[in-house]
Formats: sequence, C-alpha cells, structure tokens
Amino acid sequence: MYRYFEQEIEDVKNRVINMSIYVEEMIFNSIISLKDFDKELARKIIEKDDFLDKTEIEIEEKLTEIILRHHPLAGDLRFVLASLKINNDLERIGDLAVDICWRVIEMNTNPDIKVIKEIEKMKDMVVEMLSKSIKSLSDRDYELAKEVVLGDSKIDEMRNQISKMLLEDVSNENAKNIFLTILIVRHLERIADHCVNIAEDIIYILQSKIIRHHNEEI
Repeated sequence: MYRYFEQEIEDVKNRVINMSIYVEEMIFNSIISLKDFDKELARKIIEKDDFLDKTEIEIEEKLTEIILRHHPLAGDLRFVLASLKINNDLERIGDLAVDICWRVIEMNTNPDIKVIKEIEKMKDMVVEMLSKSIKSLSDRDYELAKEVVLGDSKIDEMRNQISKMLLEDVSNENAKNIFLTILIVRHLERIADHCVNIAEDIIYILQSKIIRHHNEEI
C-alpha cells in the first residue's frame, strides 16, 4: 500500500514539474511576442490558459484524493499541502504570462529596443528563479530554494530601473505604450513573487519551517 502511495506522490511531483515547464514556455513566448510585436503569437499564448487551468484542477483533485485516501502524516503531509500551494502559484504565473500578452495586444507599437533588452534580462532572471525553485523540489535542494528567496530583491531593483527608464521618456504620444510596458514589467515582478512563494513552500517541505515574511530566519 505504501509503495502505491509513493507512486502517487511521485506522479504529483512529475505533474507539477511538467506544469512548470509549460508556464516557463508561456513566459518566454510572451516576451518574444513583445519583442517582435507579434500579436498573433500573443493570442496563441492566451489560448493556452485553458489547458493550464485544466491541469491545475487535475493536480488539485489528485492531491485531495491522496489526503482522503491515505491520510498522510509528517513529511508526506507537508508535501501534499505545499504542492497544493505550488500548483496554484504555477497557475497564477501562467495567468500573468497571459496578462503580458494582453498588454502586447493593446499596444500601438512595441517599446524602444533599449527597453526591450532590459525586459529580456528581467525575463531571464525570472525564468531562472522558476527553474531553480522547481529543481529544488525535484532534487530536494534546500540551498537552491533559499537562493531563489534571497534573490527576489534583484527583481525589484530591475523593475524600478526599467520603470524609471520608461518614465524619463514619457510624452502625450507614447503615454499609453509607456503605461502598458510598465504593467508588463510589473507582471514579470509578480511572476518572481510567485517563484519565491514556491521556493518558500519547498523549504517548508524540506525543513518543516514556515519562512514567509521572515526571510532573515532562512
């Protein structure tokens, strides 16, 4: 019976990892749609949200079934509870990638190439945070999860830097695009926040320690 339970836990872990790969691709392509001003690509990414919502529900139902059937304790229970939250965070990351695509569709033109390059740097940092947080789950790597949590301030700095750059060049003609670009930067920053949430939940699984709002105690 316990071997079957372990198989179910491993299945959930694999589903979460696959979901993270899916949302990582959504983030990557959302910024490509901005860079290339490709509204058709943006619409295709928006359409992917239905599949992501369905996946979230399936994982949640599986985790609920595990609780009802096996009544997990200690580390197993921590894994199930944290996985429910990670599942939700991944779905929200996908939603934010979709929000970026809606901002692209609303734009008249894409931003200046200098701004695009800075946004691409920010995207790379965010995707790395997501990748590290999920790797820390698959490898049970506390130090990697800790690295994600402590790296959040760099994303905040990048958000402030790009927003300042945009506001220095605002005029009546480009005000709408500047506002939409600032929103895109904000969406990326919120994705990073969800990556931190995931890393904090993995630390909870590994260390039985709740660190949210108490980063100094990591």
